[in-house]
Amino acid sequence: MRFMTWFVRVAGVYNASAIAVFLTPGVPEKIGLRTPTIAFWVWLPSLVGLFAGIVLVLSSVDLQRFGAFPYWNGIVRLIFVVAVFTLDLPDQAGAFVMVLAIGDIPLALVTIFGLPYVLRRSHGDLLRNRVHPIWSAA
Repeated sequence: MRFMTWFVRVAGVYNASAIAVFLTPGVPEKIGLRTPTIAFWVWLPSLVGLFAGIVLVLSSVDLQRFGAFPYWNGIVRLIFVVAVFTLDLPDQAGAFVMVLAIGDIPLALVTIFGLPYVLRRSHGDLLRNRVHPIWSAA
């Protein structure tokens, strides 16, 4: 349980580090990221990523109660990875997007498969945020 708590916390900090890169003037261009000319399209995904990072850090405090949030975040990360490589986003946005996607692979897989094991709940329970499975005596 302790490993998963720290793992979820690290995933939240990983989000924050990506946000810092996106929002620090001049850094995106230096690492080959093509930023949109309209600031809204830089800030919107950054704020969404920041929200996810905050939710992950707060969820890590009590995974028994809030385990569905990092579980769903793992699914979203996996969808992001698939989207990056099927939509050829590195070619459109820059190589840094591919680096983020590669970093998201272990975060997504460990979360999706580790949380059910550690929390002793099924994938369905985590998808539906069931803290106490129907068959258990809660």
